[in-house]
Amino acid sequence: MTTYYLGLSTSGHDPALALVDETGTILFAEATERYLQDKRAWGAAPDHVGHLEHALAAIGFEPSRDRLILASSWSRVKADLPVSVSNALLPGSDGLWLSGLQAQAQRDAGASLLRLGLASEMPEVRRFDHHLCHATAACHSAPFADGLCLIIDGEGEVGAASLFRLSEGRLKRVWRSWGPGSLGTFYAWLTGVCGFDWRAGEEWKVMGLAAFGTPDPALVDAIETMVTIVDGRPQLPSQDIIDAAVARAAPHGRGPADPIERAANLAASGQAAFARLADRIIKACLPLGAQSFVLSGGCALNSSYNGTVRERFSFANVHVPSAPADDGNAIGAALLAWMQDHPDRPVPVGRISPFLGTKVDRRVAARAAGNCGYASVREDIGPDLLAQRLAAGKIIGVMRGAAEFGPRSLGNRSILADPRSPEMKDRLNQRVKGREPYRPFAPIVPMDRVGEWFDRAQPAPYMSFTLPWKAAQQSRVPAVVHADGTGRLQTVDPQADPWMSELLGAFERETGVPIILNTSFNVMGKPIVHSVQDAMAVLATTGLDGVLLEDVLIEKTA
Repeated sequence: MTTYYLGLSTSGHDPALALVDETGTILFAEATERYLQDKRAWGAAPDHVGHLEHALAAIGFEPSRDRLILASSWSRVKADLPVSVSNALLPGSDGLWLSGLQAQAQRDAGASLLRLGLASEMPEVRRFDHHLCHATAACHSAPFADGLCLIIDGEGEVGAASLFRLSEGRLKRVWRSWGPGSLGTFYAWLTGVCGFDWRAGEEWKVMGLAAFGTPDPALVDAIETMVTIVDGRPQLPSQDIIDAAVARAAPHGRGPADPIERAANLAASGQAAFARLADRIIKACLPLGAQSFVLSGGCALNSSYNGTVRERFSFANVHVPSAPADDGNAIGAALLAWMQDHPDRPVPVGRISPFLGTKVDRRVAARAAGNCGYASVREDIGPDLLAQRLAAGKIIGVMRGAAEFGPRSLGNRSILADPRSPEMKDRLNQRVKGREPYRPFAPIVPMDRVGEWFDRAQPAPYMSFTLPWKAAQQSRVPAVVHADGTGRLQTVDPQADPWMSELLGAFERETGVPIILNTSFNVMGKPIVHSVQDAMAVLATTGLDGVLLEDVLIEKTA
């Protein structure tokens, strides 16, 4: 009999599941939105019957032989706590809605085992502290065993920030915040005032728009007052202070019908205020003297800020996991359950592969290639030919290997293109992604070449850091240079991803540039593709030129 640990993200949004074996090895991890093709999968069961059945089959689970231990990513049902819902930054109705979804996810966790015949009654679920789940998952992928781990998000059981010390792979909480003060909620408010929807995860749009604006010092000062940082803990000020800041920001906001550029200065000012507040939290951590720093929680998706942390605070290492938001807590919960049964074992640390999700079904891929009716289908495609296609201006969707865990495509579910073309950004946004024209794209760069192209060079394997391009290099890759001269890069080394490393080498031989444009394999408003059919649908309905399914290249024109 083999024991597997099933971790579930039970926030009511961004559900996910992860499976860990008896050795503490992560075998599978995937957000439910991918399986359902429903962005953020609000209210979906984290152990969705079909998704769980698929995941168990992927790891070779045998119901007659093996057993599952369940774990969830919250210790409590928030609706049961004697905490009043705040109207301070977001409408109280949103808070009640979120609380209800979390309660449903917590109480129903494990019910799918009944449907699958894996339990005859509601199974026992081990419930773990939300921020501890964040920290455990984040430190598991860190390339060091000692340091500090800071969690900043929308909310945990009692607050929205926690600091942990990581020592020889073991975590101990140093402090936590209490009450509703939250940088995550602040950024959700900012997203709404800029005319976007935080429920759809459109904080990305604010970060991208900020590069086109100029921070207004008076506005930054005003909206910074919406959250107070006391000894590193975010708190809410009095309501009159919040109301004054909201009134000050209102004239700079935009409605959904207004031009996007109307909110550029507000986005830039909000990003600057976020940075000041986050700085104050990190400064409170510095007296502990750590050289290595882990940052996680939903606010760790702010790659623009992340890219300044190492230099600003003189850390030797800064690590952000591939899935710092609530979906990543499925891994944290599974690992904590495993650690509970192995108390003599620390958190298994060391950079892990982010490629933990569903693999391409080769039989389905072969059927798609045979039945698609497109002009060109070629098998056994290697990096050299793909590099030639990209250098010729083709836009190719890539679906190969196991899917990435987290919100960023890292080469296995990506759309790839030539970064040298000044027209490529508009072409991708208009004809393929169907999204706002200002939205940027990411460069994939060999790790040992980052210093040639970027200032403040550092590893960025999960696209977690935005760094400034060297001024002399920007004109060579205009499609991946953002308006403020930065890029949210992905670094690749041969050991971690030999296929992508070979492709970068082949592209450099073709073009003299060792960089490829990367964006997620999806269209705006949809999750990253999950199935072969999803990939073929994007090919059929957009300006994509071709799709690589494992090593089979399907192109619209020969």
